[in-house]
Amino acid sequence: CFSVSLEIAVKDTNDHAPEFDQPWYTVEVDEGRLYAEITRLTATDKDCGHPYGQICRYEITNALKDLPFAISEQGVLRNTQPLNYTRAHSHILSIVANDCGMRKSKSTLVTVNVREACVAGVRGVEDRVDYYPGSGAKFLAPEATISTCDNKDRDCAIKRVEAVVRLRTDHIAQGCDRDAIASKDARDRCGLNAATVDLLPRPELANAKEENDVTADLDENYFFDGNDNAVIVPAETAKPLVPAQFTLSFSMKHAEGSVEEQKAKHTILCESDDAHMNRHHFAVYVRHCKLEMLMRREHESEPESRFRPAEWRWKLAEACDNNWHHYAVLFRSVDQVELYIDGKLFESNDKNPEILDDWPLHQTKDLKTRLVVGACWHSRAQKMSQFFKGHLAGMLYLPSVVESPSALQCMHQCKEQLQFNGLDTLVPGEEAIFNRDMSVLTLKATTAEDVAKLLRQVAYVNLRSIPTPGHRGFDMETTIECAAGDRAPLPAAKGYVFVQKAAPPVLKISGQSVVIHTREDVKNGAVMLPDVKITVTQPDTDGSEHETTPKHMLDWCKVHLTPGRDMDLEYFSSPASLIASMHLDFEHDKDGLLVKGIEKVKGYREVLSKIHYFNVRPDSYSKRTYVVQCSMLNGSVLSNEFTVSMSIEAPKPQEVPAIPAEPQPAAAVEEPAKTVVEAVELEHEKEPVIDEVNSHRLQNILEMDLPRPKAMLNHRGYDVGQGAIAGGAVAVVVVVCVGFLLVLLVVGVLRMRGSPPSRSGSRRRGARKATNPEAGMEWDGQDLNITVNPLDAVDAGHPEAAGNQDDYTDEDSSDGGDSYRDEELTDDDEEDEVEEVLPHVTSSNGTSSSSDIICWA
Repeated sequence: CFSVSLEIAVKDTNDHAPEFDQPWYTVEVDEGRLYAEITRLTATDKDCGHPYGQICRYEITNALKDLPFAISEQGVLRNTQPLNYTRAHSHILSIVANDCGMRKSKSTLVTVNVREACVAGVRGVEDRVDYYPGSGAKFLAPEATISTCDNKDRDCAIKRVEAVVRLRTDHIAQGCDRDAIASKDARDRCGLNAATVDLLPRPELANAKEENDVTADLDENYFFDGNDNAVIVPAETAKPLVPAQFTLSFSMKHAEGSVEEQKAKHTILCESDDAHMNRHHFAVYVRHCKLEMLMRREHESEPESRFRPAEWRWKLAEACDNNWHHYAVLFRSVDQVELYIDGKLFESNDKNPEILDDWPLHQTKDLKTRLVVGACWHSRAQKMSQFFKGHLAGMLYLPSVVESPSALQCMHQCKEQLQFNGLDTLVPGEEAIFNRDMSVLTLKATTAEDVAKLLRQVAYVNLRSIPTPGHRGFDMETTIECAAGDRAPLPAAKGYVFVQKAAPPVLKISGQSVVIHTREDVKNGAVMLPDVKITVTQPDTDGSEHETTPKHMLDWCKVHLTPGRDMDLEYFSSPASLIASMHLDFEHDKDGLLVKGIEKVKGYREVLSKIHYFNVRPDSYSKRTYVVQCSMLNGSVLSNEFTVSMSIEAPKPQEVPAIPAEPQPAAAVEEPAKTVVEAVELEHEKEPVIDEVNSHRLQNILEMDLPRPKAMLNHRGYDVGQGAIAGGAVAVVVVVCVGFLLVLLVVGVLRMRGSPPSRSGSRRRGARKATNPEAGMEWDGQDLNITVNPLDAVDAGHPEAAGNQDDYTDEDSSDGGDSYRDEELTDDDEEDEVEEVLPHVTSSNGTSSSSDIICWA
């Protein structure tokens, strides 16, 4: 037998899968760092040897496209990009291990926690703050915190922490939201001199061309095209010749223009000779992007000819940046001239401004000048020249006085600003300091936590009713002051305030649309708007509205008749004392009336409710229609046109019951007729007595403010004062004149009847006997002067006259006998034949003579 060596090779099989030494891994990494090895994973296989007992590969099974992790064949886990704590606080990975036989293990989970990196500076600042007009203050960092990172990179014992908040508004049109035209309230609040005059009135009340662009569509401003438009300042607005001291301020928006345009003078304000010469006495203009001013001294003010400064040229970047800027010139003397730009004093040096000297102007006779805005008057050519191209607004001129710089700065104060609501919470060691414009706020405290608490009270507010839409940037910078004295700035935080476009307030007029009055009411003064209501509502972002009437002021209200009023018959009245107390103006024109002035809605409502309509001939109209409209926010918001119809009713005829006539006794039938004087008095009784009929009307007229005559209207069609009682005075004068004419007519008739009667008539009257001598015509001699006619003495010596005298007796004479009304004449011939005879008196010779009656009014 033999033996054989048999070598048996056992082939290994992959009986076991790899296993990790831990079912769950947890690691932490810092935010913003790249790690070559976050952790190393280890897996084993119970199989022996190669290949099944060795681990050849690790794999992340839940890897997405942008997963910032990778694992090597050795199980080293790393991140491929810095991790962001804000994006994800942790990451969970599912990882498997493969042996060399490609058998996979069970998944193990790896949790990677991201530690937030310590970022020094302010945290919790809003990146975007939406601001809606009228919403009040909006906090910028309601959850502010300040981190110093425990000063890992420096050895600093914190002594003090300072935070500075800045509001950046340079990119918007005006530099910040401010009113280009200062209202009367702003002038009073800032203490502007009362003698200050506005050389540019409201554009809607003038004839200059107006253009409102997207940057200033809510402001009142003039646009000058540089070709043919200018504004002539009336002589009564500003006295001729700019004095040796003055203050001039205005807002201007001017673009650079072409090279040719830069060479020309763009005149802002110019005073030149009105006739015969083209001398410029005073001028402010822009040329070569320089603001230049010319001030020539007059011969009367400089009796000694001296070479003195006469022209100033400021080189300014603001003059041609096509943005709104405010300029103020304070002219104390030719040697002391100050320029303020946007409320800040221009720092002069040896080269800026450039000052040129000149002699005084030569003496002339009949010196007369013309002041023009936007151009310069050249009298020789009889035309305007050197036109301005750009926008101008709010040009205020104060002659002979230099305004205080603080008042001008107050006028130019920004309407949008920072606000700090924690003044009452400040403790010793804490400070809150604003700059003049309230656009920079500095907060100081001893710890970072205290400064963060103060930052939570910082807010943005815009005081304009209709602010300029757009975004405003803001930033917060923090600085640590160490005990050793060094300062360590922390990274700044930034954000933006987005001012949304304002929905303009809604001004609405309502009330009784139909008013009914009688003719008597219209004659005495009828109320036009008995229950007028004026409301202001503000639309909200959700579509709803809330009333804001008490917060707003009105500019003007007008009541216009359609068609226009008859200037001879119709007029209006207003409560003069109430209007005077509110400092309002009440004006009339052919269309109606205008009440203007800055006043609360309540005041305007009270004035409108007391306006009366008068018509001296109330039967001329049976119906009158008028439209009421008001304005606010410098004319940018108009109300609806509220139409009211006034119905003028005629008096209803009264039915008189029929009463059967009763037989009258003969004595009553034959009762003597009334005398001439009694008849006249009866005729006057039938006429309207002014004391009785017009007493209420006159009371209204005296208490109201009535329109002035047409001759007192200015060039705009409105009178410039409170009015006069022209309409009422005319009515009173007409009534008095009519009565006076009636008296003159009666006196004339009496004088005509006082002429000597004809002979035939005398005989007939002498033949009649008076039935009742005591009821004859009796005269009251208190109001009449009776003089004897000297011609009667001549008639007394005439034979016929003597014969007639013998035929008469005292009872037959006209003054002692009955009136002609006692005779009942049945035909016209007899009436014509009978004539009235005025009373006679007996002359010194005993004869009866006719008299001349002389009356004095």
